[in-house]
Amino acid sequence: MNIINIILKKNDSTDKIEVTEEGTSIKIGNDNYEIIDQTGSIASSGAIVLNCIPVKPEGRERFEKRFLNRPKRIENEEGFNAIKVSRPLKGDTYIVLTQWTSEEAFRNWQDSDAYSHAHKKRGTDKGLNRDESVLKAKSYHDVYDVTTYN
Repeated sequence: MNIINIILKKNDSTDKIEVTEEGTSIKIGNDNYEIIDQTGSIASSGAIVLNCIPVKPEGRERFEKRFLNRPKRIENEEGFNAIKVSRPLKGDTYIVLTQWTSEEAFRNWQDSDAYSHAHKKRGTDKGLNRDESVLKAKSYHDVYDVTTYN
């Protein structure tokens, strides 16, 4: 099994990501994940965003269903490279990795109609963030620069 090693930098800290070339699993630091949905390929440069979403055990099925049935408009955004939706093998935090040509491209997506459409249920009774049976805590994200790729 071939592994793609990616070193990410954010300010003075670095993190390592390992992705199987077959696209079936991802390792971030010491945590392992199974990729359940993906589009695109990780490039050797750009910005990677790790969206960390803590999900309750009883909410996993609903959470995964929502992501597997997403409208997939992000893939058409300028500067988009890849998305990998990943289920934790241990623990409760799902990782949605997206890669962009630059942090600016990611920020532009956050201001786009595609982003608004993808998050239109947020804050409503139909949004996962309001359903107490799904999310364990508030999601958060970090933006990194790709510094090494091999």
